[in-house]
Amino acid sequence: MVDKDRTQIEEHDHDDLMKPEIITLDMEDGSTKDFVVLAITEVEEQHYIALAEVGSDEYDILSFTENDDGETIDLNVIADDDLFDRVADAFEEYFASFDEMEQM
Repeated sequence: MVDKDRTQIEEHDHDDLMKPEIITLDMEDGSTKDFVVLAITEVEEQHYIALAEVGSDEYDILSFTENDDGETIDLNVIADDDLFDRVADAFEEYFASFDEMEQM
């Protein structure tokens, strides 16, 4: 489990679900795809993002670094399985808290 003192997840338009934050990513084949930013977190001094392709119920978790221009980011697959599990646990716990709120 991730140390909660070291994990803070930022909300992205969860209060206004009609206007989710959408980012467009360039794919390796030259095409572009739109993704909804579900959440961002930091684990072990690295940033991670949960993205879902627009219209999809599944999401991907990637590490990211912000470029010097402050407007673009580099996304990377999390190669370490143990690290991926810790990051995934943090996101799952965060998303579960919203499920609990909806049931109230």
